[in-house]
Amino acid sequence: MLTAVTTLAITVTAEPPVAPMRMMSADRTLNDFAAELRSAGQAPQAEFLLTAGPAALSKTADPDHFTASCVVFDLAADDRRVLLQRHRKTGKWMQFGGHVEAADASFAAAAARELTEEAGLRSWRWFSPVPVSVTSYALSAQHGRCARHRDVLFAADVSEREAVSVSVESHALGWFSLDTLPDQLMPDLTDRLPTLWDAACRLAER
Repeated sequence: MLTAVTTLAITVTAEPPVAPMRMMSADRTLNDFAAELRSAGQAPQAEFLLTAGPAALSKTADPDHFTASCVVFDLAADDRRVLLQRHRKTGKWMQFGGHVEAADASFAAAAARELTEEAGLRSWRWFSPVPVSVTSYALSAQHGRCARHRDVLFAADVSEREAVSVSVESHALGWFSLDTLPDQLMPDLTDRLPTLWDAACRLAER
């Protein structure tokens, strides 16, 4: 049985068209992004990035590229609560995230931007500046030319009382207990969310 889901008024903003790949900004380098991957114990992913070059940070340049995402927990909740979005493209409940943009100075910055864009959050506490996980997975044809995502995932601590808003990319947002997750959940998250909660808590204790 599902926990109650709060469906919020939707604030819709026009989604900008995908821009062609641009040169990396002066305040970020591939080595900076690679360092984030190494900090999470992901040396092979860092080497892939350095070999592939800036194309691996752009959805328009390489079908196999990195994304950044964030799973949102309420650390103070007794029943291990997670904030999820029901994504319009997939129809599934999932974490917040998306492609790295040219203005993003790091994977963490990309995850933070996505969290603000997709959940309307302005304030949160990172469990750690280090990514919680990096997951590589193949994509279905519905994702167009994107063939594989290498998702760099961070974890944020947010009170359930914090105001959130639904973006144009989602049908709804909802807080769930990890013990009563929704049926229409991205399949990999059923097993991953409890593991991610434990990993985030360990990082927070450092």
